[in-house]
Amino acid sequence: MTDRLERLTNLVATLLDTRRPLTLEEIVELVPGYPDDKVSYRRQFERDKDTLRGIGIPVRLEAIDSFGPEQGYRIPPDEYYLPSLDLTPDEQAALHVAVTAVRLEGGPAPTEALLKIGGREGEAANALAALPTVPALPALFDAYRTRSTIAFTYRGASRRVEPWGILFRRGHWYVVGHDRDRGEQRSFRVDRIDGEVDAGSPGSFEPPARLELGTLLRDEPWRYGEEEAVEARVLVDSSRSAAVVDQVGTAAVVERRDDGSVVVELPVTNTAALRSFVLGLLDAAEILGPPELRAEMVDWLESLAADAQ
Repeated sequence: MTDRLERLTNLVATLLDTRRPLTLEEIVELVPGYPDDKVSYRRQFERDKDTLRGIGIPVRLEAIDSFGPEQGYRIPPDEYYLPSLDLTPDEQAALHVAVTAVRLEGGPAPTEALLKIGGREGEAANALAALPTVPALPALFDAYRTRSTIAFTYRGASRRVEPWGILFRRGHWYVVGHDRDRGEQRSFRVDRIDGEVDAGSPGSFEPPARLELGTLLRDEPWRYGEEEAVEARVLVDSSRSAAVVDQVGTAAVVERRDDGSVVVELPVTNTAALRSFVLGLLDAAEILGPPELRAEMVDWLESLAADAQ
């Protein structure tokens, strides 16, 4: 493990320092630790390259010159290094608090990162929380940074998405953006993405102007759960319809009735949270379907009434 870490570190340094793309043969000569056999060192380099790309390091394959077909590898420094943030003292202090209070699960202490952005304010505190990591995160963050459209499989269906933002809500990571196949804004829980995330060409989309990431994922507790997703239809009386539509969005409205009531369709993965939401509306809301969800709500209300007697 130590030898491999050493080789990967030297590989990153070599590909960052070169002024032109390096051929595989040049890399093997410059970076210690590769076997002598051509088949073996090619296989080893492919594994190393995949490892680096998997953690978000942009190993690019480019033409060595404009006069021939030969290609080589390099890491563009402008894609690898963090640009100067020009933080004010107050901003630097606030960032210090955020970085030391929260870290990625299993990740290193934030001391070195703080030094890179301008030093530390006092000693780094123990982390108050550890954010979970999932395999798809590095590729998603890289696609978000380079504005590359992503393709992946989600609940057995292929998706093509413009990643407008990556958010952490209620213990899970979400990527939110424009779903090109469905022509609308969607959110996807990252740990439910199946397999690899394939990124398209950089600069393939522009996010909306004045985008506020906090508004991309609504705070709807019935969407945060481990249950199989169902589409719940809820009838809301005219006395509460405006407030509910404001909460869930007009896209959720599937029917507007003459008396002012509305039927909204909600994706549910936490039925207990949906029950609480409907109960909070008292007699102004009713679950219409699917039948099993309506029956579950009726049984729950009946059990509450029985316990109260």
